[in-house]
Amino acid sequence: MQLAIFGAGSTGCYLGGLLQLCGHEVSLICRERIRCSILDAGGITLTDYQGQNEKVMPTALITQLTDETFDAVFVTLKCHQLETVLSDLQQLAEDGAELIFMQNGLDSLELIRHHLPSQKVKQGITPFNILSQDNAHFHRGTEGKFLFHRTPVTEQLAKQLGGIGFPCELHVDMQSMIYGKLLLNLNNALNAIADQPIKTQLENHKLRKVYAAAQREWLAVAAMEGVELAQFTAVKPSWMPIILSLPNWIFLHLAKTMLDIDPHARSSMWEDIQIGRKTEIEFLNEAVANRAEALGIEAPINRKISALINSLEQGQSVSLDRLY
Repeated sequence: MQLAIFGAGSTGCYLGGLLQLCGHEVSLICRERIRCSILDAGGITLTDYQGQNEKVMPTALITQLTDETFDAVFVTLKCHQLETVLSDLQQLAEDGAELIFMQNGLDSLELIRHHLPSQKVKQGITPFNILSQDNAHFHRGTEGKFLFHRTPVTEQLAKQLGGIGFPCELHVDMQSMIYGKLLLNLNNALNAIADQPIKTQLENHKLRKVYAAAQREWLAVAAMEGVELAQFTAVKPSWMPIILSLPNWIFLHLAKTMLDIDPHARSSMWEDIQIGRKTEIEFLNEAVANRAEALGIEAPINRKISALINSLEQGQSVSLDRLY
């Protein structure tokens, strides 16, 4: 198939590399900086915490769309960037492409959905962490499977990705998946504030209690909305805050799988802060706080986390003490 990754950053380049390995013609629609990095490195290097190490060159590196057509386009742009490329997305859909939106969090797709043909709009989830390194090297630091809306296109891709050792899950209803993924994504901002590897952060009892409190607020919102969260870990979503709140001597024993991650892995929001890029906080913790407020309940931890990220975006220093 003719496939494209629109907004090929860390996640997009990793996904694009895997799809190229499956034998498809993959075009990366990316910034000039990414294009030059891939050309200078002679391709994309894919590694993970379990020993993956492969190099692949995409079929095409595109910085400006003209008249290209694709069977499917995976949209891996940041949430706040979607509106800026609406005309391109409309043209791609009009020319026959299935659009698979891979954004984290809440409501970003709702800003543009009504401008696109409904039958062409699908969603997907990347439930693991990808860190961009030098020389077009993209490293997966945590476990997880790609999740996609079930369509004829994704059914074929899931079989092929499974064939190269990268299983996927397909679903008809993605809402519970997105809600369940957000329960984990609430840590993205906390990891950026803590400014330390995810593994180190999760071994810190005080930081885990903050993470657990943020999760409880989202679980309360989801319960009031009547949405059951999909399960992404070994325990049910409702048990996650309980497990996280346990003292270290119990948690470190029970959560071995959760801690089976690259010791250097950090969240994408941490990476955003480090390079001065706008984060997706308004679609993550801030969205939880706003939904809670609309429902007449409070979400003070997610509100505080959002405020600290806003301060970091403005170049200010922050203290974790504001969360304890």
